[in-house]
Order: sequence, then C-alpha cells, then structure tokens
Amino acid sequence: MINIIKQHVKKFLCCTLPLPIRKIIAIGIGRGKWLSRDKRSYWSKEIVKDWAEKDVNAYHNFLWKFHLAYAETYEPELRFGHNNMKGSRKIFFQDLSNVLLQNKTNPTTDINSIFEVGCSLGYQLVHAEENIFPNAEKIVGIDIDEYAINMGRKYLKSISSKVKIFKQDMKNIERILHGENYDIMICTGVLMYLNEIDASRVVKTMLDHTNILVAISGLANPDMDNNKLQHSIFRENDNSLIHNIDAMINCAGGEIISRRWGGRKLVDGNSIYFLFCRKSG
Repeated sequence: MINIIKQHVKKFLCCTLPLPIRKIIAIGIGRGKWLSRDKRSYWSKEIVKDWAEKDVNAYHNFLWKFHLAYAETYEPELRFGHNNMKGSRKIFFQDLSNVLLQNKTNPTTDINSIFEVGCSLGYQLVHAEENIFPNAEKIVGIDIDEYAINMGRKYLKSISSKVKIFKQDMKNIERILHGENYDIMICTGVLMYLNEIDASRVVKTMLDHTNILVAISGLANPDMDNNKLQHSIFRENDNSLIHNIDAMINCAGGEIISRRWGGRKLVDGNSIYFLFCRKSG
C-alpha cells in the first residue's frame, strides 16, 4: 500500500511540476534533516528520475553535484579506513597490485604518480597511498561533488596525506589532463553515470594520459559477460549504465592486460567487473 501511494505521489509531481521546480524540491529534500537518509535518498532522486530518460549524464551529474541520494553515503567517517573499504574495492586494489607485479612493475617502488577520476572524498587514494604505492609523490583526484571534496580535504589535511583532490567535472577530463601523464589512472564506479559515447571518451583520454596502467571498475552485467554487449544498457533501479568497457578500450587503441567479471556475484553489494589496460604499442 505504501509503495502504491509513493508511486501516485511521484506520478502527480512529475506530471504537474516542471523539471526546474522539481530540481529545487529535490535539493530541499536532500537538505531536509527531518527525513531519514533513506527517505531523502528515495525522494530526491525519484521526483527527477524521468530526467534520466532524456539526459542520463545530466541526471546523475545533478545528484552528485548537490550531494543527493546515493552521494549522501560519502562521509569521511563512513569511507576512510581499511575497515570501511568495500570488499569489492579491496579485491580491485589487490588485483591492481598483482597485475603490476606480473608485468614487472613494483608498486612499492616504481609508481610515482596516480590520478583518480571520480575520487569523492579521496578515501581510495589514501588507501592506495598507505597500502600500495607508498613512494608515489603525486596523487591527485577529481570529483564533481563539492561537499565531498571539501570534507575530504579537511580529513586529508588532518592526516598529513599527500593526496590532493579538486572539484572538477570528468566531462572536462581532456582539458584537465592536457599536457600531463600519470603512471596509474584509476576510475571505479564512475563510468556508470555517463552515456556510452561520453564514457568511451573518458576511457580514451585516460589511456592517452597514462604511462603504465589504467584500472577501471564498472557495473557487471548479471546475465552475460559485459564484453558480449552490443550496446550499453540501463540498470533499472537507479538508471545507471552497464557498459561494455572492453569494447571501449579496444576502440580507443588500448590493450587489456587483465580483467575480472563476476556476473551475478556481489561482494558487499557491489558487482565485479574490473579491467586493467594500457595504450597499445
């Protein structure tokens, strides 16, 4: 009964109020501490969810930019530290370290620079700094979520971390990276918020500006390996996108060194689809 009421309310709002008004309401809901986090998350995204059908990039950009819905879970006390790191991310970073070693690169001594696309608070970069690449001198991340960047900077300063994070839209990655290369490029759980064309462009830019290895994590297609998808498909519950990142890498002139696809298997609620690649030749 409650779900039926929710659907009727959502339909009424979407049919009677123009999108600009609903965006203001969504921001207000997100700031409404009188609601539980679950309710804020649900309503702030649901009343603008139809926007994703017309412009999926803009829809997700809006939620991240104003720290709404799923973005709300990104708080320092919930993300920093080994115990807070998702199990799937621990596997990802262990795979990254193993791939480097298998290709005669010592992560402890041979990596000087790291760049993360969609870094949020910078907690994954701190994990990399402390546990995988202790000798890296240049550790940089970008994210569109200004709240996360500001909170992350405070935490990074408190622990005297070398990690530097900046508020930037990954759609501008070509301009951001102009003239600069990094040894390692990381992009986890980010391409799912871009349409196929723009996600492909980000993959190509990362490959073009990486010296050693690009490490990517995306949504796994539960029914068949992502590398068999002919085009990107929507995940119904949140309008994020399941991509064939293998094809994006190949089209960009990249070489896949290692990959892991877990299908329906979930680790701490996250699917497994990891790719480690470099520019061919």
